[in-house]
Amino acid sequence: MTPEVFSIDLTVDRDVVSEVLRAILHTILFYRVFGNIKPREVDLLDVTYSAIDDPEIEKVVEDKVEQFIHNLEHHGNQKGQIAVMFHEKRTKKAWFTKSEEEICWEQWAVTITTLICRTERDKLRVRKDMDKQLCSCLFNIIRFVNDKKDHIPPITTPDANPFPYQIVIPTANDSWGSILKKMLSEPSQPI
Repeated sequence: MTPEVFSIDLTVDRDVVSEVLRAILHTILFYRVFGNIKPREVDLLDVTYSAIDDPEIEKVVEDKVEQFIHNLEHHGNQKGQIAVMFHEKRTKKAWFTKSEEEICWEQWAVTITTLICRTERDKLRVRKDMDKQLCSCLFNIIRFVNDKKDHIPPITTPDANPFPYQIVIPTANDSWGSILKKMLSEPSQPI
């Protein structure tokens, strides 16, 4: 089973990277965490997005946003990457044993390029572009999740969230290929 892959590329003012990344992660999770969720609305720039009102999800998102910002600042990078993967748990049968394996059915590859605005004029121009990009990005996420449903596996468990997920930030030496292999080998986060 080959997972559906959705790529997101944005150019963002360095001052609001954490808010923009938070919006993207919350939007993806809002539409892909299947279960009984409590929604909340969040305003950013001239955009309102949906998020899940859940302390555990909030903590995971905040931890990954902090790690992403730390990597940008620590390594002096202008570009950062983060990936979100959703898995299906399947029972793997052998001769006399059963084990559980996780099969990835969807991947989100997010690349954010940051800009440092030196003047107020630059900041206004970049914010205007950023607002358009973010609005387009969130709309594309919604369009993707509405249009691409055939790859979602059937729900076969009574768990609150039947599909665990992972949010991973590659190191400076990782490529998207190596990060995806790394994600497949690490356990995912159930909700």
